[in-house]
This record gives sequence, C-alpha cells and structure tokens, in this order.
Amino acid sequence: MGTKVNVIGKNTFMLTDRLIRVNQFLLVGEEGALLIDTGYGGKGFASALKKLAPPRLFVANSHLHPDHSNGNSLFERIYVGEADMPEKGMPSNALALAVAEHYEKHSHVPKALIKKILSYGLITPGKEEYAPMSASFSLGGRTIETLACPGHTPGSTLFADRESGDLFVGDAVNGAFWAFTDPSLTLSGYAEVLKGLLPRLDGCKRLWISHSVKPLDIGYIEAFIETLLDVKPEEGK
Repeated sequence: MGTKVNVIGKNTFMLTDRLIRVNQFLLVGEEGALLIDTGYGGKGFASALKKLAPPRLFVANSHLHPDHSNGNSLFERIYVGEADMPEKGMPSNALALAVAEHYEKHSHVPKALIKKILSYGLITPGKEEYAPMSASFSLGGRTIETLACPGHTPGSTLFADRESGDLFVGDAVNGAFWAFTDPSLTLSGYAEVLKGLLPRLDGCKRLWISHSVKPLDIGYIEAFIETLLDVKPEEGK
C-alpha cells in the first residue's frame, strides 16, 4: 500500500503506513534530521524517507513495539529509552506469544494465519545498533528534547519541539489506549507519571500521536489523567 507523506509544520513531516495506519515523524533542521519511529519499514517507507531526509539522520523509537520499530533494520543506530533496550528483555514479545497461544487454543482461526499475524507482532533485532536515548537531538537551528514517560512500555519517550509547540508522544497518550506492557505499573501510577511531566511541557501546544493523523490539544493530557484515575480495577478485564 505504500507510505503517505503529510507536511504538518515547517520542515516537519508525517509518514503514514497506508495499511497499518501507524505514523512516523521526520523533523528536519539545518544540519540534520530526527526520525521518530520506523514503523514496519518496507520499500514505500524507505523510498519516501530517502526523498526527504538529509544524510545526517538520527533515528529514535518512541517505544519498542513492532509497529514502531520493525523498520529499525534499515538503519545502523537506533536510540531507544534505556528501559526498552533489547538486552533488557521484550515484554511485548511475551504478550504477542500469549495472545497467539490463546487464539490457537480457543478459536477457529487457522494456525497458518495466526503464525502470519504473529510475525508482525514480534520484535526481532537484526544488525542495527541500539543506544540509550539522548537527552536531546541538535539538528542545527532546531533542538528536540526527550522526556522519559514509562508506562505504555518501560522505556516510552516523548519528543518536544518547543519552538514549534509540537510534542510527539507515540502511544504514551492516546484516544484509544492499550495500557501497559509494563506489569509493575497501575493506571493510577501512570497518572502520577503524567502529572510529573506536566510542569516540563512549557511551550508545547499540540500532541502528535502514532495512530491518528490529527493532533490533539495539549490540554488532552489532563483529561487523560482524569480518565486514568476514574477507571476502577473491578471495571476492567
């Protein structure tokens, strides 16, 4: 299906996988660029990126889930939140395997189809090198700050472009939130993580998320916190 490119700001591009509907973001400065997430890679993504990105390119994952990182093999070095480094283990792989096992035992879905879908749900690092997330990325006339936001995964990271007012949040804040692959965190605990980040979001006006082409107003974070606190454990499954 290929990759669709939208210009969402000055020297700022959103690359959307037309089939999976997951976004990657390219932020270009005078001396380099930052790519946030790599999606599933593929020829369409690689071709679109080649037309837009300068030779000096930093690549970072908002978190290490396959729909955000399976294109990592296209690059030499990937920055990722330290708690999501591959050597720390991959909770999402265990989750994907457990879901596949459930469907094999309790559904009529053909095993061949389950296996095919599972191939998109597992993270399999290749020759690419992983490095702990940098505190900021200097692109020449443009600096992108990073903010640790453990919850959706232990190493989830936000990227703040204060000059433009854009905050790139991956899946950390979302309209349809798949809560955690971090078993140590509760909904109320995650609300406290987000509360702690609020004072550090000065200048941020818009939230760009990974599974919608429209931004959210920065005030959505406070509403999201309230929702996390409203959910009762007995109401969940």
